[in-house]
Amino acid sequence: MIWPRSFLRTFGNFVTYVLNKLNLPFMWFLFAGIVSAAAAAATAADYAIVSKRTIYPGQMIEDHDLKSIKLVRQPQIRYRFVNKREQIVGLQAKRTILAGRFIRIDSAEPAPLVKAGSLKRVRFTSGNLAISLMGVVLSDASHGETIRVRNPASGKIFFADVRADGSLTAGAL
Repeated sequence: MIWPRSFLRTFGNFVTYVLNKLNLPFMWFLFAGIVSAAAAAATAADYAIVSKRTIYPGQMIEDHDLKSIKLVRQPQIRYRFVNKREQIVGLQAKRTILAGRFIRIDSAEPAPLVKAGSLKRVRFTSGNLAISLMGVVLSDASHGETIRVRNPASGKIFFADVRADGSLTAGAL
């Protein structure tokens, strides 16, 4: 039998010895599937993504800001770090990401749909009644969040929900 190098590197000749002693050909197919899955996982985890430059909170993370490095040894807690560019490209940094360091998965979030301080139209509908007014957004928010909005004419503060397209709807004025 010829074993893949990654398998021999991981398990040595012990499994080869056991399979040869048992002389069971079906065991080869069982271990071949396990070996291919383990080899694929090992190659994916052999690389980590690090930043080329320092990225500050609020900045968007672009593909050209990142580089892939080969790991000399596996980190103790590798599941918390980014190992594929797709996990972080296009997101906004929540905290400072230092150049050349591992990037934690929770250090980025989707960009907010509405920004604090922006003037947005808020709609209220109840049956046939539809009211819309301009309001000042008081905090950054993404889809599905409830935020506070200030009416610039009266100064009253009310709550509105952020929709997927970035529009705001109020429950009750």
